[in-house]
Order: sequence, then structure tokens, then C-alpha cells
Amino acid sequence: MGLTLADSYYLKAKAATGGFCSDWEEVCEALNYALSYDENHCASLCLLAEIYAKHLSMPDKAFECFDKVIAIDTNYDDVYPMYIKYLIWNNKIDRAKKLVDFSQTIETISKAEINWLSSYIEETLGNYKTCLKHLKEAKKHCYNDHYYDFMNDEQKRIEKKMKLEGKQNTPKKTKKHKKKKKK
Repeated sequence: MGLTLADSYYLKAKAATGGFCSDWEEVCEALNYALSYDENHCASLCLLAEIYAKHLSMPDKAFECFDKVIAIDTNYDDVYPMYIKYLIWNNKIDRAKKLVDFSQTIETISKAEINWLSSYIEETLGNYKTCLKHLKEAKKHCYNDHYYDFMNDEQKRIEKKMKLEGKQNTPKKTKKHKKKKKK
């Protein structure tokens, strides 16, 4: 068993998207070839969805592609983290939560990444304590130092936000307040 033509063209498209300067002409050509050879090629559909969401500001088209991937193969685990991030960025929090819950049933899914995305959802809702719980769970499933360090940085960032929230909730005492208390 070898690579299909769709796989080869997907890899060519993916390579052309890398780096600072993407060769968009090559990306489009290779992606169109990949999908013409296999219109249900999950990796190509995910790349197309990412292009729609990230570069063309067409989230609805992106969501259609992601939904198609899930309809084709619910076990294609690369789709879930990407899809969830774009849902969060487009303020589709309820939909993102449902997708997180569903993705946790998939055996091959990265538990660290899904827990990080859960923390990201909670952060957007201002639920910082719950966010930290998800980050702690994510750390348990990290299997390299780089990702573990990323989780530590996320935790520090959330703790800074919690301090900001705490400072905003306590009113500052001014001279007027002190004078009123003396009377």
C-alpha cells in the first residue's frame, strides 16, 4: 500500500503553506488536484477548512468542511482540535463544548490538547478556576517537555488574569471614602 494521488497532492499543498511566504498558487492547485482525486480526503478537507477560516474569513465554509470530515470519518482525530479552535474564535462556545465532549470519546485523540481546549473555552467564559483544573488535567497527558512548558505558560497567564479580576472587583479607597468614615 502506498500513497494515493490525493495524499501526494495534499502533501504538496501542505508543504506550500509552510513558512513565512506561502505559495498560494501552488497550494490551491495541489489542493484542487487532491480533492478532484478524492473528494472525501479528510486531510485535504481539513486544510481547505483552515484556509477558509484563517485566510479567507469564511468560517461557515470552514465549518462545512469540518462537518464533512466528521461525517466521512468520526475517528479522524486531526479534525477536532482545529475545528474546536475555530469555533471558539468565532464565539460558537456551545458548539465547541459539544465537540469537546464528543471528541473525548475517540481513543486516539490527544487528551492533553482536548483538555487545553476545554480550558480555553472556560477562559473565554471567565471561569478561571475551572480553566486551571482543565490545564492541570492536560498536564497529566503531556508527553513532551515543550507541550508541558506551554501548559505551564498558560497556567501563569490565567493566574495573572485572575489577579486582574481580583483587583478590579475591589474598589480603591479614596480620600472621600476616608472622610465619610470619620463623620
